[in-house]
Amino acid sequence: MKSGVFIVLKKELARFFTDKRLLFTTVIMPGLLIYLVYTVMGYSMGALLNDKTESFKMAAVNMPQSISSVLLQNSFDIENTEASAAESIKSAIRDGDYALLIIFPDDFEQSLAAFDSADTERAVPNVEIYYNSAEINSAQGYSVVMSVLDGYESSISNAFDVNAPSGDENAYDLATDAEAAGSMLSMILPMLLITLLFSSCSAIATESIAGEKERGTIAAMLIAPVPRSQIILGKIIALSVMALLGGLSSFLGTFLSFPTLMSSMSGMEDSGMEISADVYTASDYLCLMLLILSTVLLLITLISLISTASKSVKEAGAMVTPLMIVVMLMSVMSMFRESEDEAFYTNFIPIYNTSQAMSGIFSIKADMTSILTTAAANILLAFIGIFVLTKLFDDERVMFQS
Repeated sequence: MKSGVFIVLKKELARFFTDKRLLFTTVIMPGLLIYLVYTVMGYSMGALLNDKTESFKMAAVNMPQSISSVLLQNSFDIENTEASAAESIKSAIRDGDYALLIIFPDDFEQSLAAFDSADTERAVPNVEIYYNSAEINSAQGYSVVMSVLDGYESSISNAFDVNAPSGDENAYDLATDAEAAGSMLSMILPMLLITLLFSSCSAIATESIAGEKERGTIAAMLIAPVPRSQIILGKIIALSVMALLGGLSSFLGTFLSFPTLMSSMSGMEDSGMEISADVYTASDYLCLMLLILSTVLLLITLISLISTASKSVKEAGAMVTPLMIVVMLMSVMSMFRESEDEAFYTNFIPIYNTSQAMSGIFSIKADMTSILTTAAANILLAFIGIFVLTKLFDDERVMFQS
């Protein structure tokens, strides 16, 4: 006689892989949608934030030639005007017709030439910049002008340089491109990946047991000459395989679209820094896979416990919501770690341990002890949950509640 675990496993997987609609919505659609949404979002943000061809229309009063020449090199269309036209130009800025209005005092350059840092009572000239923060073009123009003026102010009393420009613009930044990219990935990807894994698990696990209880088919399975522990193991393994496929699909969609999204957000196209999978070794991927497998097993077990204790799929879905909130909080908390050195006991905190272990991998600072301890803790907790599931399956009041 075949093992009961194999019988249940075969039944669950056959139902999953023969249902084309379920297979598409669980495995293919999540990764495809995430890739399309994040890629479109990345290109849209890139076009919005990194468009270097659009000029900034500016009106200027008493602008010095030295500042004007710098701004002309930064795509500014400067219109010199009189102070009397200031109010009408302010109105045009509100309407989006102008990006900026900058007003220099009449004696601006003379005041700078006569400036004495020892004279604390002498009034310094004030430059007025009017802009519209609700307009992207105006806000970007304001940021550029502020940068130019800060540089101009520093050049007036340039007693020393800080990180003076050299042939290599990144000479002072000792982090490699891989480390810099990994640092950004480690802050976001663990949370995204854990959230995607939870979504895949909850999509199928809530229905697996509660759905059969609601349809009444669980009774036929329980009276079969198969130990209930084997029924549980068969379901857990089958659900883990399904959830893993959905999670990997989601992760693949995220990972493929992530460079486009990150480059638009951080301006990496200008800095020459790129996110590439080449910075990670085969051992990194194996460690990540181990974390994914152990986390999926734990999540499936937890959701199966909720599904078993529920009367219907609707009730199970409602009861899963608090667990989802806890999972998201645990995955987000690792983003705000103040130190890379975590206490050893944190490796035993569910979900948080996975998040911090993944952060180590993505930041190219993988700690093998932390990874193995996390995986072992997840598997141990999952088996404890399976033991509790066995007890629930043996309780007729739970399995046949109405």
